[in-house]
Amino acid sequence: MINPNVGFWLERRYRLQPHNEAIVYWHQENSAERWTYGRLQSSVNALVAWLVESGVGAGDRVALLDFNDARFAVTMFAAARIGAVFVPLNFRLVADEIVDIVNDCEPSVLIHGDGFESVRHAVAASTACRRFLRSSRDDTDELGPLLDTPDVPAVALHDSGWDEPAWLLYTSGSTGRPKGVVLSHGNLFWNTLNIVLAQGGFATDRVLISAPLFHAAPVSTFMDTFLRGATIHLERDFDAGRILQRIEDEQITVVAGVPAMYKLMAGHAAFDACDLRSLRALVVGGAPVPEALIEIYRARGVAVVHRYGLTEASVLVTALPRNAPPEKQMSAGLAPLFSDARIVDQDGIPVGPGIVGEVEACGPNIMQGYWKREADTESVMRDGWLRTGDLGRLDEDGYLTVAGRSKDMIISGGENVYAAEVEARLVDNPGILEAAVIGVPDPKWGETVCAILSVRENHELTSESVLAHLQGRLARYKQPRKIIFVEMLPKNGSGKIDKRLLRAKFGSPTTV
Repeated sequence: MINPNVGFWLERRYRLQPHNEAIVYWHQENSAERWTYGRLQSSVNALVAWLVESGVGAGDRVALLDFNDARFAVTMFAAARIGAVFVPLNFRLVADEIVDIVNDCEPSVLIHGDGFESVRHAVAASTACRRFLRSSRDDTDELGPLLDTPDVPAVALHDSGWDEPAWLLYTSGSTGRPKGVVLSHGNLFWNTLNIVLAQGGFATDRVLISAPLFHAAPVSTFMDTFLRGATIHLERDFDAGRILQRIEDEQITVVAGVPAMYKLMAGHAAFDACDLRSLRALVVGGAPVPEALIEIYRARGVAVVHRYGLTEASVLVTALPRNAPPEKQMSAGLAPLFSDARIVDQDGIPVGPGIVGEVEACGPNIMQGYWKREADTESVMRDGWLRTGDLGRLDEDGYLTVAGRSKDMIISGGENVYAAEVEARLVDNPGILEAAVIGVPDPKWGETVCAILSVRENHELTSESVLAHLQGRLARYKQPRKIIFVEMLPKNGSGKIDKRLLRAKFGSPTTV
């Protein structure tokens, strides 16, 4: 039997194509490290030897706190090789939040970037973690010299079970403190296979990733690219102009990101002149994509490929097939081959096509549960189905349209208004950068729609001009009764708009 251990993926790639480029890591704007499968395997062997010598073994946690880096892959594969659990930490969190997570998962070692020395001190002072490795590109680097140790013998690959934990990914905590999602080696394999079968790709692809790898969506793109043997172009962070230049210079074929990134790219001064002929598709998740934005890229010959999912599903719930007919292009696609999705009413009873209800998912990609939170796990599982907390509807062909989070449904005058639908129409306005819609109490209607907007640079908007743009695009009862302009919408630890904070600030009648 093939060992389901994620470390097997690298071992096989190393045997098959040791000199092929696996990762091109752009740690500076015009400077890249080019990692072959052979270099990755050698570095993994060296880190494994250090971990074993440090007493780290199967079931122990290995945490990483850093910006995007090729060493992410080294740490991940090294942990898998000895049966340890990989914990990529959200570098956007403050020190106290990292300390809480470290106390929750109790890692045996924390590998951290040079920009997180203060967090390292907080972790050392307030947790039981006592082993640290500093990762940098200067003379303070501790991890790099270790990885460059030559000819370290490979430790035997841990014989993992399909349900054995491989990763521990912490959710953003938008509904409370972050919860650790336990994903097994089997979860990761089936999720990655589902992505490849649903949306294809080639071994010759050059896939650019700039979104943070601690998120389930970009790291799943990383894994599906790796499984196919394609080349990953990994950016330390996102910059619209730099990404456009990279597409042109490196002949990038696929970019993975979120709608806000693509809107910034399309609005950049260099967009019209940028050569996008190599670019086949934009992979997008995390939020609905405005139809106007899709048309901008379609006019340049670039397809926008939707994925919908969540961390608890190893990410993928549905994906838009490349051969989907035009009338399905605004949907979130179909459930993949080895998973399923359905819509249920408030009692958990499946409903028919066209009816809005809660999205549920099942399959071998569904998490093992929340770390040390049995009650929370039971609350989101129903007869083997994961309750996503998202609202949606399936059409007669099985294509999913997501209506938003269940708590984002606004009931105004007895009519259901879905925040995601209103937000999608708002950001069709070329002057709006980002939009968030919440419901606020109203004595007459029960709730009314409130839109909080950030405006694109060099644009001027008023409430009247925003409403005028919605005429004919959105039913009157769905349109905002109140519009608030802010310089920037607040984000949570995952980089998503923090609606909990917006509700606290703007969610009472007196504030609007």
